[in-house]
Amino acid sequence: MSFGGLPNKNVAEITLIGTGGGYGESAVVHLGNNNWVVIDSCIDPTSKNSLPLIYLKSLGVNIVENVKLIVCTHWHDDHILGLSQILNECEAATFCMARPNDLKKFLQFVELDYKKIDIEVSNSSTIEFRKCLDIIKDRNPNKRKNAEIDKVLFSILINDKINSEVISLSPSDFTMQEFDKEISTLITEYGPSSKKVIPKTPNAKSVVIFLKMGTHRAMLGADLELKETNNEGWLNILDYSQVVEKSTLFKISHHGSSNGYCERIWTELLKPDPIAKLTPWNKNKKLPEVHMLRKYAAHTNNLFMTSPVFNDKPKNRDKKIEKIIKKMNIKIREAKFSMGVIQNRINIENPDDIWNTQLYENAFHVNSQIA
Repeated sequence: MSFGGLPNKNVAEITLIGTGGGYGESAVVHLGNNNWVVIDSCIDPTSKNSLPLIYLKSLGVNIVENVKLIVCTHWHDDHILGLSQILNECEAATFCMARPNDLKKFLQFVELDYKKIDIEVSNSSTIEFRKCLDIIKDRNPNKRKNAEIDKVLFSILINDKINSEVISLSPSDFTMQEFDKEISTLITEYGPSSKKVIPKTPNAKSVVIFLKMGTHRAMLGADLELKETNNEGWLNILDYSQVVEKSTLFKISHHGSSNGYCERIWTELLKPDPIAKLTPWNKNKKLPEVHMLRKYAAHTNNLFMTSPVFNDKPKNRDKKIEKIIKKMNIKIREAKFSMGVIQNRINIENPDDIWNTQLYENAFHVNSQIA
């Protein structure tokens, strides 16, 4: 499928790719002058190929040379699967993740879960993450950056007066200190056993990305949630960030869930009527819920979603298969694959330009669909 071809060198792009069935989401960013960033990855569940990699190749991007930064916002399968495919092919890219306080202990934690592959209890997200670390280790250990509050991850000049920057706004110092304690507990409790090593709060460690492209600003919320205190989560950004400015584009966090919503984000971090986009979650509890969509739509007339939320009605199965399922008392929940792409482009050199939105596959304008 055609996605409009390569943007001009002075045109920024932020494209959100979603799969609809819990297979994931990814953001692809053009900072200008053929400098690309990939944030998270998702896969086609049939081919297992990384969708942002497919997207970049369809545009004609020089994968080897022009992808400069790959960000893993956190370890959930719907954000990391296929990431090692991208890193393997994007040879010039730096790999970015949340900053561990104790690197040695952190690597021990990853290795611990990775060793559980033989007994089939390792987390697929940890396996993917370990592959990324191995690629960087073999290629160049210095091609890894740690994300934390208010840290510039990448910067590039567009012309003599204009530059583009990628800045991390999270996780907070407190969050990573708590993760350090959690790692110690997980290593002690699950090291000798056959249990999965599962971090308790992956969303709390999500890396929120703030983008500067000339005078234009955008914020990508990953899965960061709202916490009760301001030592982590969205309140930490709102109360302590020294670099964030009001954005005209926002990737809504955590599939539009209520635990990712804070009214202060819309009044303090975003300009009026911004471009807002999100991906759905179609496993277990469906996200976003209708009342949350209405709440987001009240903040902007430009709310977009990569695909709709599906109901639970499964496809008709062969009667023999149904009998086997009932006999074995198996509960099967179908996760539908429904890719959608929301592409936004803007002229970096024109401070008065506004975002142009193009929708592909199953992506749609939410405001026109809800009452």
